[in-house]
Amino acid sequence: MEILTTREWATVIWAFILFVYAMVHRQIREAFWNVVKIFFGKKLRILWGIIFLYVLGITLIFYQLPFWDNAFIKDIIVWFVFSGLIYCMNAVSKEADEEYIRKVLKDNLKLTIVLEFIISTFTFNIWVELVIIPITTIIVIMNVIAEREEEYEKVHKLLDMVLAVAGFWILYETIKIGIHEYKELDALNTFISFMIPIVYLILIIPLEYILELYSKYEVLFVRMSFKEAKDKKIQRRHRWLVIKVCKFSVHKVTLFQKKYWCKMYSRMSVAEFENLIKDVKKEYGSGFSKNYREMPEGEFVKSVIDEMEVWMFIRKDEADHQIKICPLTGKIQGSYPADYMGGRNDE
Repeated sequence: MEILTTREWATVIWAFILFVYAMVHRQIREAFWNVVKIFFGKKLRILWGIIFLYVLGITLIFYQLPFWDNAFIKDIIVWFVFSGLIYCMNAVSKEADEEYIRKVLKDNLKLTIVLEFIISTFTFNIWVELVIIPITTIIVIMNVIAEREEEYEKVHKLLDMVLAVAGFWILYETIKIGIHEYKELDALNTFISFMIPIVYLILIIPLEYILELYSKYEVLFVRMSFKEAKDKKIQRRHRWLVIKVCKFSVHKVTLFQKKYWCKMYSRMSVAEFENLIKDVKKEYGSGFSKNYREMPEGEFVKSVIDEMEVWMFIRKDEADHQIKICPLTGKIQGSYPADYMGGRNDE
């Protein structure tokens, strides 16, 4: 039991018991394997691989240092599984914003990390840990559920109080154990174990930022594709222009996505615009002057487009075969007389 603490052994034992229970029951087993399949889907496998190789690279650098001890591998694995993966997963979620990394640092670099380290270092005997872990886990789950439902507000307050009392008791007992056992600890190794989560948290920030930036660009480009022409050359040009503007700034990409991307596509293809004009003439042509009513369709379309361009309602993009709808179009409105009923014939 030198590698794992009694709390970690208790956690492993309970995890094994739950795993066996899940495998025995068919419905739970099927649901479990479905989760595993999703967890190791193609895109997520790539993400896990990138994170793993990044953390492995950091660890290999530390491995060359004179104070390295193989016992640190356990602390690194625990941090990677329960913290590193979660930080990076949250970085690519839609909830992540330009403040995400600052929030992660703020939430994790607190004085409480000292208390958490003390509690995780000086543990009770294995039998006490086997009792504490399931009880606290059940109470925490119940508290989370109660917090979400207004009708259980009193239960939530009670469970908060129970967890607070339990926390103070565990801390008190842990300090008592620590007073008797601290002399047995290797000061340097203990300090390094304490610093591992902090150092790795800071060193993984560049990867978190890159993943978040990539995710924001991916979402933006997917949204752009819904309104773009199918021409790959045009799409690549649009994406390059966006990258030139936003560069490596998550803030700029987020701002662009919220306020500006939709304005890029107040346009349509020349053919679509011409068909729109033809439809207008069919529907409201009887209200046009005689000159426009009798004008051949092709000439009518060209005349309307030329006039709209002169008055800056539209702008033609000859290279992309696109019609850019200018802001003025949305600011001016016309109407027919109240007694005009529409139609395709003179009335």
